[in-house]
Amino acid sequence: MQTKEVFEIALAIIGSVGGSAVIIAGLSSWLGKVWANRIMQSEIAKHNEELSIIKSNLTKVENEHQIRFTNVHEKQASAISELYSLLYEVNSGRDRMLMQLTCRNIREEADREFNNCEEWEYIYGIHTLTDEEKVLTENLKNAIAALYDFYGKNRLYLSLRCCELMDRVAGLSSFISGNYSNVAIKDSKGNLMVHPDVKKAWDSSVEAIPQLLPHLEQEFRAHLGINQHGLTSGSR
Repeated sequence: MQTKEVFEIALAIIGSVGGSAVIIAGLSSWLGKVWANRIMQSEIAKHNEELSIIKSNLTKVENEHQIRFTNVHEKQASAISELYSLLYEVNSGRDRMLMQLTCRNIREEADREFNNCEEWEYIYGIHTLTDEEKVLTENLKNAIAALYDFYGKNRLYLSLRCCELMDRVAGLSSFISGNYSNVAIKDSKGNLMVHPDVKKAWDSSVEAIPQLLPHLEQEFRAHLGINQHGLTSGSR
């Protein structure tokens, strides 16, 4: 029944009873309730329509956010995977070079003990780097350069803490590779050819990196949502 029809019926009833005050008051009360109910139903329908539009917009925004988050996370995972691989090459190259230094020290001690060479005498591999050492140091420098290049282009996907750790590991590794000859080449008596502070700083760098790497790996895992057991945050 339309509102217009309700009013017409009400007026017809009022006219037929001669305008009785009691009937008019009752009809007015009834008509008010009908009108209020009509208004309430109209407002509810309007509210539900607006609410449906809001929910639809929120769902759209949520879906768009989820898509963007998923894309960023995929790029982040790809960047971390490549960065971890490059960091592995740096760590492996540095370890091989440190092992080579240990072998050099053992060889030098044997040469000084059994060969009795003069200080002025040129001994290949003692006063200079061996070909193998030159290759190792060059390979490490190249690995560090590749790490710096990729890291610089993708550091946006890393936390500030992760960037801080990466800067320190890469910087210390660069210092180690650049000063290998300074801490390797000695005279015939086993004395370093550079200031002792250089060797002290070099040794400190060598000791610091293994302490930083576990924290860096933990940051990588946190970015990827992987816990210490190798499970993602959504796994049990």
